[in-house]
Amino acid sequence: MADTIRRKMRTQRLSSILLLALIVCCVPAPASTSGYVNDKLTPEQLIEDVDFYVKTLQETHINPFVHVPEAEWRAQVDRIKSQITKQGAMTREDFWLIFAPLVSSLQDRHTVVVEPRFLLQNNTTKYLPVRTVYLNRKLVVTSSVADVQIAPGTVITSINHMNAEDVVRKLSQYTYGSDKERMRSAGAWLWIGASEVFGKPETFALTFSDGRSVELKGQTLSEIAEKERATKTQTGNAPLDLQFLDGNVAYVNASTFSYDLQKYEVLLNDVFTRIKAAGARHLIVDVRSNTGGNSMLGNALLDMFNAKPFKTYAATWKRSAQYVEKMRNDGVTLPDRYLALKPGDLLTIESSTVTPRESRLRFTGDGYILSGEETFSSGLNFLGTVKDNKLAKIIGEQPTTPACFPGELYIFKLPNSGLRVTSSVKYWMAPAGCKGERPLAPDVVVTKQVEDYATGKDRILDKALDLIRTPRRAEGRGRSRK
Repeated sequence: MADTIRRKMRTQRLSSILLLALIVCCVPAPASTSGYVNDKLTPEQLIEDVDFYVKTLQETHINPFVHVPEAEWRAQVDRIKSQITKQGAMTREDFWLIFAPLVSSLQDRHTVVVEPRFLLQNNTTKYLPVRTVYLNRKLVVTSSVADVQIAPGTVITSINHMNAEDVVRKLSQYTYGSDKERMRSAGAWLWIGASEVFGKPETFALTFSDGRSVELKGQTLSEIAEKERATKTQTGNAPLDLQFLDGNVAYVNASTFSYDLQKYEVLLNDVFTRIKAAGARHLIVDVRSNTGGNSMLGNALLDMFNAKPFKTYAATWKRSAQYVEKMRNDGVTLPDRYLALKPGDLLTIESSTVTPRESRLRFTGDGYILSGEETFSSGLNFLGTVKDNKLAKIIGEQPTTPACFPGELYIFKLPNSGLRVTSSVKYWMAPAGCKGERPLAPDVVVTKQVEDYATGKDRILDKALDLIRTPRRAEGRGRSRK
């Protein structure tokens, strides 16, 4: 049964990456927009877009210059504007290639270019039919639908005669977050990024750590998607997936908090009814692939296995005219004390103590939480709440995002190119405080290894099961790294 869990998780991750790539990277322009992709914008229009972005970011973002000095960033702005003037009229794609690194340099994973809509317009573009992950400074194959057989766990050393790490570093200019987050994201984005950022080659020359080299034919996104559907076990998109391991261990994969709250509570009741009926003595909640959504879903999940009062995240919230207007247009009611602020002022949201509501379905046995580098946003909020309130033992990888982080998106369009971008209007502070960029370290650290992709080993889940089977031996061990 544990092997089934691992296969399903790998499939869900691949499906979620594909969906994210299609939504975030590759949403097409409206069909009625004739020539949208190939239209060229004047230097004046593009410089106006850059200036609009800089002004809006400064007015809406909670603090954009935490990781990069403002003077350094503004010098980068000036260089981009000079490049636009020198290059002249250009397409939206050409503009994105020089604009996205400016956004990336802020190192805020919630402040991104959401939708470069030039992608997918030309369905003949060839992409790399190999999925990868960047792990321990190695580019590792996780799956492939290439015409040439490439086994999971194979380490790529170069692509089109460029060192693999240099490729990942180049692509990281188009991903978001801390340096580690961007490198990890670039590794997962390689299958699209290798084409989009490196001139849309028809073929890809790969070399591997074992000395082998191959030349792969690129494939269209529709070809890749069709082959992946044919080779992978299909799974649903439910935000909660329950399996029973070793008879008395309930395993719940909480893959997302992006879901309707009322429907999520119905799912929770169903899941924990089944857990209660099975008489499970141990619970594993897996948020390794949970990249957020609505934090209220995380609190609802906490209610199902925790009866202890807990402190919530605190936050600061920047007031801006742009954010107020968007929320009003979206029909969202904002607090009076926020609306009473002047633009640029900050509202402090204090941490509060929450007492879980009574539930006849609440699980009362031992609880374990699995964490991963990907855990993010409301998923990270859930993890930080569990960690700082000592609600359950956390096992796994340390998330690449620290315990305190900017979030709450303001989404807006650049006026001429139409690129959609985001700005973080809040800063979330963990219950135990921030203390600089405090990492959210698991109680038991377990890190994935390159060979896991070849063997299918899930050492994080295995460690949780080991702790359940041998609790006395595990006590007092402190942190473990396998």
